[in-house]
Amino acid sequence: MKLITPFTILNQNFHEIDLIRDAMNNRRLATERLNDDYRKIYKNHQFA
Repeated sequence: MKLITPFTILNQNFHEIDLIRDAMNNRRLATERLNDDYRKIYKNHQFA
């Protein structure tokens, strides 16, 4: 049985925050990649 102390609860919250931060960073990288792809597409296609 695990002892539940305020510290373990805080520790769990910090871990969740780390996971959320990771997810946000990954999402930002994905959107940056998308933007780069769009930039390349627009650079290659000259619209009349």
